[in-house]
Amino acid sequence: MRASQFASMRSQIFRAAMSIPANIAEGRRQQSEKEFARFLGYALNSSSELEYHLIVARDTKAIREGDFVSLVSQTITVRKMLYGLIRRLSTPEIGTIAPPLKKARSP
Repeated sequence: MRASQFASMRSQIFRAAMSIPANIAEGRRQQSEKEFARFLGYALNSSSELEYHLIVARDTKAIREGDFVSLVSQTITVRKMLYGLIRRLSTPEIGTIAPPLKKARSP
């Protein structure tokens, strides 16, 4: 997707893709698993947004079918992992995840 006519689409795809791990990382730094799950929900929403942008990119011939299949498959795999982690966090007896690391104090 190099043509300048697809610059905006490329930017949207990049932003949605980068938002997924950014929300996971930000959520992990929260004080509770409930807050962490909220950020995982944001990451889940970003994965849906990414899938939509990939569909549009394929339909407008901005990306090849083979690239689309690979990228959307990876997106769906990540979404399934997010659903599993959210489900685990919402199950009290097994939903314990190690607390986030505390920030090191500067000297």
